[in-house]
Amino acid sequence: MSSVKNIKIKSSKVLLKAELPAVLTIAGSDSSGGAGIEADLKTFTAHNVYGLTCITALTAQNTQLVKTFEKTPQSLIESILELNFQDFLYGYEKDDQPLKVVKTGMLTTETVRVLAGYLGEFKKYNVRLVLDPVMVSTSGSSLFKVEDLEFCASNLFKDAYLITPNFVEATTLLKVLDGAEIKEIESLEDLFEFVKKLQNVLGCENLLVKGGHLPWSTKSNLPLKQVIKGEEEDVVIRDVLYESKSDSLTVFESAFINTSDTHGTGCTLASSISANLAKGERLNNAITLSIDYIHKGITSMGRKLGYGNGPLNHMSTPETNVHSVIVADSVPLKHTNVLDFFKEHPKVRDNWKAYIEHDFVNQVANNKLPFNRFLYFLKQDYYYLINYAQIHALAASVAPTYGQTHSEAVIIGEVINEIERHKEKLCKEYNIDYERDRDLDIELQPGKACLDYCDYLLKIGKSENFLGIKVALAPCLHGYAEAGIYGKSIKQHDTTDSETSKVYESWLNDYSSDWYLNAHSEGQKALNILFEDQHIDEERIDELVDIFNTVTKLEVSFWDEVLK
Repeated sequence: MSSVKNIKIKSSKVLLKAELPAVLTIAGSDSSGGAGIEADLKTFTAHNVYGLTCITALTAQNTQLVKTFEKTPQSLIESILELNFQDFLYGYEKDDQPLKVVKTGMLTTETVRVLAGYLGEFKKYNVRLVLDPVMVSTSGSSLFKVEDLEFCASNLFKDAYLITPNFVEATTLLKVLDGAEIKEIESLEDLFEFVKKLQNVLGCENLLVKGGHLPWSTKSNLPLKQVIKGEEEDVVIRDVLYESKSDSLTVFESAFINTSDTHGTGCTLASSISANLAKGERLNNAITLSIDYIHKGITSMGRKLGYGNGPLNHMSTPETNVHSVIVADSVPLKHTNVLDFFKEHPKVRDNWKAYIEHDFVNQVANNKLPFNRFLYFLKQDYYYLINYAQIHALAASVAPTYGQTHSEAVIIGEVINEIERHKEKLCKEYNIDYERDRDLDIELQPGKACLDYCDYLLKIGKSENFLGIKVALAPCLHGYAEAGIYGKSIKQHDTTDSETSKVYESWLNDYSSDWYLNAHSEGQKALNILFEDQHIDEERIDELVDIFNTVTKLEVSFWDEVLK
């Protein structure tokens, strides 16, 4: 008789559930997997975005050529789009629908006819339309007919949030749709004029002209006809964005990579931008992060795939913090003490006062807090501390120096010790065992305020750089020190000498003790040193203020819930 093994898989408890915005890609299928629908889906997955599809044509291609393709019938396009929209767009509140962006690649006249009928729905639900006008593959195969282009221009372009042609496609668009002779680009001013003229012809809200086919010399600041081998370090690529509403131009300058393995980079860039927009990034940031993703995808590819123009590595991890990929000019803070800068900022000042002088602290200091509420706080705080240690671990993983990694490891050890003391106190004094009782005692489950706080910190831990994470962790460390001092200053003498009074006094003593105030002081010094080593622009400072302020308000909500 055959032996039988019985393997039981335990149910995993998920602390943080993913919220996946959706992007619909309407494009051709690339049988070699490097471009089209296949590239889009890989890119969406890498960006933690849910991908929907509508395949406009099946192609027979590889890295060397596109041999042939078959269009999807218009009736099938109609069914695909309608079913996707019924499920991911219709019936939701405005801006609450899963579908945030529709991205197009290789389009057919049949597809444009159907898609044009939904433009009103896109406006109704604030769905952004990103058009990548795919005309020629990297191998040089034509994928677009002039009549298709003209039909697309008259039916879609003016309703697009963003159109992303490369320079070759951009010149083709201008020639076909405007009939004008293309002036040779000899300066940045020429390029700006070209981009603005094309946007005026297309009528789209925003236009990004990609510069991969037009490298620039950093020495002469002129475009190059060709790049001479060995001079790549003096060559850059300049992608130009024109935003019509603000009449503003942005130049994204990045290093030139001398390679022919760029199959699918156009599709991938557009789908990366779409994914970042779906996640709520501003357009400039979405493009910046996406250009970096393309660079990583090209440079992280080890063994070349295919005999022709190889694909990039879609599995490279996208950056989520724009300030980790750009060079910025430093803006000095107005305070020598960084913590004081954040606390005294107009956005934060009132919230910080509400935090350290919270009624929870007042009630603890004056023995007026019902003990069952304090016990609830201890249960919630136990869960929070576990999360707090995890965020320091995430900070350690992105720390720029060995010393900072070591500091985070020390902090994690101290937090673990505090968790163990917490656990011992709950068990010894109140007969509460977190592991044993968490499925039986509802108060051992994280409340909404605790979950909101922990989810936000995890989000910051996974999306921010070391500086951003440290700013997010600062209100907890420093706020409890100031709350402990405040509580001691208002504490009245208790004549009853009750057990509750002793517990509350012990809690205040912990956070106003020499060891904790020393941690408070060392934390401020570390924050000051960290900011001294950073190049920070004004926009980044505002973002850090928002992070600090959000965490401060979450601390207030944490104690609000305890009192309720």
